[in-house]
Amino acid sequence: MDLDFPLQATFLALPLENEAKWQFQALQEELKEYSDCLRFQNPASPHLTLYYWKEVMEIELGSIKETASKIVQRTSPFSIQVELADTFGSRGEDRVLFLKCSFSDELARVKKACPWPENRPFNAHITLARMSHPQKFAVVKKNVMKKLKDCQFEIKFDRIRLYAMVEGRRQTPIEDFVFL
Repeated sequence: MDLDFPLQATFLALPLENEAKWQFQALQEELKEYSDCLRFQNPASPHLTLYYWKEVMEIELGSIKETASKIVQRTSPFSIQVELADTFGSRGEDRVLFLKCSFSDELARVKKACPWPENRPFNAHITLARMSHPQKFAVVKKNVMKKLKDCQFEIKFDRIRLYAMVEGRRQTPIEDFVFL
């Protein structure tokens, strides 16, 4: 794969695979009737973001990959639970519909091993959709949340994946780093 630098919208994440990915896609399918106000996360690449860079230069990419390799060498596969669906936003409007994940020591260790500075607290979540029309969403929010009330499921992680925007396509997998 040819990469054009600087890479845009680059991030390290824990990808949802197999059963967890199917569960994620089924939840999105449940909400299709609300597609007039929801812009769904790419169903092919659901993930829990560990760290996001707006832009990455070629010289930085090697260091990111090296760090990811070190993290996975100290990590065994682990599981977390999706606890519930919720929203967050700004200025009184919901902007993101997400799945809240349970706390786990393993997830905390993986996140803590990421050496890059954070400008906000880590909130373990998986984005289901963004609101394309927050006002329309406000009208149907109660119905959406009712459909998601039993959304608990287990996610098994066995790798970290590096993603970036490649040839205009967001969330393109660049490389996997498998836990030992």
